[in-house]
Amino acid sequence: MNDTVKLINIVILLGLAFFCLQVGVFLFTGHKLKNNSRRTLILLQFATGLLLAFDACAYIFRGNAGQVGFYICRVSNFMVFALNYVNTFLFCFYSAEFIKADLLDFKILRSPRASVKSGVPAHLFAVFFFCLLGIVLTIISQPTNLFYYFDEEGFYHRSSLYSLSVVLGLLPGLISLAMIFQSKKNLTQNVFVSLVIYPLFPILGIFFALVAYGISWIDFGYGIGALHLFYSSIKLMELEFYKDKEAGFRLGPSYKQALTVPEMKKRLAKSHFWQVICAVSGGLLAVFVILSFTGISIPERTEVIHTPYVQNLKSKPVCVTFLRDSEKVWFVDEDPMIFGAQFNGVLYNNMKATIITDWKITIDIPDHCSIDPGPWNGNFSLTENTLKIRKPQLTDKENIHGVDFYRVNPLKTLGFGCIMYAPKGFSPLYSKIVLTYESVLKPLSYLGFDIVFVLLAILFIVSVTVSLTEGKLIRVEEENRKLEDTVKERTKELREEKNRSEALLLNILPEEIAKRLAMDKNAKIADKIENASVLFADIVGFTKITSGLDANTVVGALNALYSRIDERAKREGIEKIKTIGDSYMAASGLFGNDPAQKNALAIINFARGMLKDIDDFNATSEVKLFMRIGINSGSLIAGVIGKTKFVYDIWGDTVNVASRMESSGQTSKIHVSEQTMALTKDAVEYSDPVEMEIKGKGVMKTYFLG
Repeated sequence: MNDTVKLINIVILLGLAFFCLQVGVFLFTGHKLKNNSRRTLILLQFATGLLLAFDACAYIFRGNAGQVGFYICRVSNFMVFALNYVNTFLFCFYSAEFIKADLLDFKILRSPRASVKSGVPAHLFAVFFFCLLGIVLTIISQPTNLFYYFDEEGFYHRSSLYSLSVVLGLLPGLISLAMIFQSKKNLTQNVFVSLVIYPLFPILGIFFALVAYGISWIDFGYGIGALHLFYSSIKLMELEFYKDKEAGFRLGPSYKQALTVPEMKKRLAKSHFWQVICAVSGGLLAVFVILSFTGISIPERTEVIHTPYVQNLKSKPVCVTFLRDSEKVWFVDEDPMIFGAQFNGVLYNNMKATIITDWKITIDIPDHCSIDPGPWNGNFSLTENTLKIRKPQLTDKENIHGVDFYRVNPLKTLGFGCIMYAPKGFSPLYSKIVLTYESVLKPLSYLGFDIVFVLLAILFIVSVTVSLTEGKLIRVEEENRKLEDTVKERTKELREEKNRSEALLLNILPEEIAKRLAMDKNAKIADKIENASVLFADIVGFTKITSGLDANTVVGALNALYSRIDERAKREGIEKIKTIGDSYMAASGLFGNDPAQKNALAIINFARGMLKDIDDFNATSEVKLFMRIGINSGSLIAGVIGKTKFVYDIWGDTVNVASRMESSGQTSKIHVSEQTMALTKDAVEYSDPVEMEIKGKGVMKTYFLG
């Protein structure tokens, strides 16, 4: 792992650790831990914060062979492994509390059998066993190197059985997920989604850790999961708005009194302040991150060396030497005043965090000098007593290594040289050298930059946490105030409505009819309905079935069955007209302007639901009942008759034919007229037409639902 990745890893770990510990303190403040309904979440936040902090320490002291580093590194790695198991168990315990809908005591772990009988998921005890086993094996691993070991330089390495620790970490998470899915019916949708998302982060981290070693993927997952659980708890209004309870349903909110206007203004001002801090620190942090990767370009600099150096002068940021190789010198036979030699130069970069990206060198030389072809690591040229050397560019034929090869990294060197012929007596030690270079500063190598970077990251995390928390609390307070106002308004309206409706309490009427009578008690209710559909249902052989039963059993069975059907009618918008003995009469399309097709399909679906309700009833009842159902569609008359004990009823040929459809039908079948079939044939599958004699109507084509 390079220094940049290591630093980013440490910053993220410390930032998440600070957040989790801060959240733990925030949830804990003002409450006794024992009776706090958020107790398990608080412990989970503290455990996660410590886990991330220890992991950061392990990275900071990795490779430290000193005595302090020796112990910190080993203790930190042990705590990371152990707290992973603690976190997994606490999350499972937290989920079990939601499933049980009450605050659980850790003492239940002593009596698994009794706890399971009382409704605690058995998965919790399996998770507890695997986590406890993982902690025990981690302890055993310290002297035996079962899971990991440290080399002589203090570096951490995985052992051959490291995969066993991964399996022991993965299994409890999968068991917890299975427990949540199997108990889905006991959880609200928000709670279910929140609990399912949390274990996905560390589980994904396990797979990333197996593929990309060196980054704390698993612990990142725990930190992000803790962040998710905290904000989910705010969404569910489970902070200080929830009263402390020793027993009872744990999700019942107890709101605080609404904030006064001055208090709300102060909270808003505080929220806006932290939002500004968040924006500023986030912007600066983004700039620092960009600079850490791109670097800071430094303008061109020139260094003039009047007396060339024989070796590197480390007090200078950049140093150049250019010397003649004493072993590679020869004279030219044609001209004894000229000699040839190999001249070697070195460019020294003595800067710790700066890369020399481009450079040029000029060296004073006498007349009558020449250069052999094939110099190395530079582009050489002679101009008026000056030897010019520059970094090879992309277009130069000397650039055989690529342009980045000729950059000079911090505390590194670059050698260059050539074969040059010069007058006898020439020595570069007496020549002026002018160095011009461009460079890029890599700030991550400076401790001061790193400290500012870390402080900015912490400030950003704190400001984001406070901003989001304050924002959520403000919204909850506002919703609480609106809820109280709404309750007051609704209570007032209900009281007024009650006064107007008391005269109708003894009458069973459709809502629309009740409203009309409430406005005018003497109103005449008589309506012509054009697009209605009517249903009759009758229990087959009811007299014979009930002949041997007592009154309580008969009434109880009818009440249980028709209560189910009444609930369905209300749920599906079907108007129940009346029950006469064991017969049930209902209709659709009596109110509103829905088309005939929609009303007919609604009554068909209702009839299907009735058959399902009968099946459900028979599955648990000692008295088995079966029905015939008949349906017809068309126009009818509806109204209210009488002054006392008045009822709402319907009349007409449509009603009579619907009754005939029921009486001529078959057990557990839906028998419909040709009119109803014509309206619903595109949406419902019917049998072939059945011609039968219908009393008062003659031969009619009728249909049964397929």
